[in-house]
Amino acid sequence: MAFRKNKVKLVWNNNFAYVIGVIATDGNLSPDQRHICITSKDYEMVVNCRKCLKIKNNIGRKARGGSEEKKYFILQFGDKNFFEFLLKIGITPRKSKTISDLKIPVKYFPHFFRGCLDGDGSLTIFTHPESKHLQYTLRICSASKNFTKWMLEESRKAFPIKGGSVFQTRKTYMHILRFGKEDSVKILKLIYPKNVICLSRKKIIADKMLSGK
Repeated sequence: MAFRKNKVKLVWNNNFAYVIGVIATDGNLSPDQRHICITSKDYEMVVNCRKCLKIKNNIGRKARGGSEEKKYFILQFGDKNFFEFLLKIGITPRKSKTISDLKIPVKYFPHFFRGCLDGDGSLTIFTHPESKHLQYTLRICSASKNFTKWMLEESRKAFPIKGGSVFQTRKTYMHILRFGKEDSVKILKLIYPKNVICLSRKKIIADKMLSGK
């Protein structure tokens, strides 16, 4: 049997865990059992993933949803060993509605969480008529209820929080993992240590939430 050379080094570290989070929420595994694809409107995030994986594949452009405008950036590469690794930890082709518990080392869960936030999450600052203080929410979206429930359970283990909730939207039927102000701040403190790979536009909002401004 021929030896298969890895493109991606299969060793857990902060950057590796971050990319796994991005793939779990915003990536795609091909049915050919070899190719992995990361697609985003944010060029920065695709570049960050390429850097974390230490690969040199070109970044392309593509359209989605019947549009002819190529608004999305795409990083696609073939790596049979990495593909099989993703299968072993619970990420599969056509995973959107089926993804559930993943095998993520506890030590690296905060970095995985940051990847999920950059992949398909949001940070929001808003005002509420019944409070003079700014309100914050942290959300991660998924078509899979089981995945958001698992994320909530693991978040309560990895972060000093007790809250959080999962609900389904009426219009899109997406499942949302949501954290309120106090828990959001506690989570952000741990997922954004100094000099980490992240999507800068979300880091700017996170910094505002952490500073209370």
